[in-house]
Amino acid sequence: MNQEFAENIKNHIREYLPVDYQDAKITLEKITKGNDRTLTGLIIRKDDEKVAPSIYLEHYEEQFDKGRPMDDIMKEIAQIKMDNSLELPIDVKELQDYETVRPLLAIRLCDPEKNQEYLKNKPHTACGELAATYRIQIMEDSNGTASAVVTNDMLNLWGITQEQLHHDTVATENTRNPVCFYTMDDVMSEMMLSAKPTNLFNRPEPVETGAVPMYVLTSQSKMDGAGVLARDGVLEKIGELIGSNFYVLPSSIHEVLIVPDNGNMQAKELEDMVKEVNATQVQPEDLLSDKVQYYDRVAKTLGRKQEKGLLERLSENKAQVQEREAKAPKERQKTKQEPSL
Repeated sequence: MNQEFAENIKNHIREYLPVDYQDAKITLEKITKGNDRTLTGLIIRKDDEKVAPSIYLEHYEEQFDKGRPMDDIMKEIAQIKMDNSLELPIDVKELQDYETVRPLLAIRLCDPEKNQEYLKNKPHTACGELAATYRIQIMEDSNGTASAVVTNDMLNLWGITQEQLHHDTVATENTRNPVCFYTMDDVMSEMMLSAKPTNLFNRPEPVETGAVPMYVLTSQSKMDGAGVLARDGVLEKIGELIGSNFYVLPSSIHEVLIVPDNGNMQAKELEDMVKEVNATQVQPEDLLSDKVQYYDRVAKTLGRKQEKGLLERLSENKAQVQEREAKAPKERQKTKQEPSL
């Protein structure tokens, strides 16, 4: 981020704000977001405002470089501030009380390799090669969302362990935001025809898989829906429904795709597809991972599938041929010794 661009906005945005914001405190903050993205946030706050949105400036710098007038940018930023002066349903001080926080807990998945800085001082739980982080979902409505990430300092303040945090968050999510498991056909119909998809997750009997079966796993709100992977029993239930091991394709932080292992797909093929889609169609803030995960029903494990390379497969084939050739003379000799009728 060009610091001169950011400072220019900070120094002149007051000219575009209403009269009652002329004494507001205006600051710039470097904020580490998901996937270790460091963004520059503009924060405008009056003395009587408990919270204020961070307006990230990188997007506006790109627009300015492409020729958008600074006056237009300033007007939009001022309007965003006025439209997002959120009135929170609870006092921020109440977040110091764990019993107040517990019904608001939520899970968000991330790739720990891409989030080394972001995960510092934050409790997180392994979910295959991904990691579950925890948030306080303070508000979510048509005007936007307000949430805060849970830190180790918060755990110390509340006097709870990471294990209790995870257990309580899963219990809260199961009650407030049920798991949803849809066929890809149903999801496409919802997008194009507004047809309500059938949630297969609570079916007592297995589903019928099609010729090219693919499913979408998310939450009812579809916000941070990939986090359902970290809930107890979800992977086992999916395995029961489709009757096989399966691949988990990290579509975004909001949902994952489930592909049954019918022997026709290789993890490398699926991972190449995920990488291409992530690079061309997924917004940086929604990116989950390029790592395709594999669930083994017998071992009850989620991780990368270790597939044999070409040389290893050729070596195995050679060994099998040698074994058959070694047995062949003995079989022929045995045949000669057997009396004929």
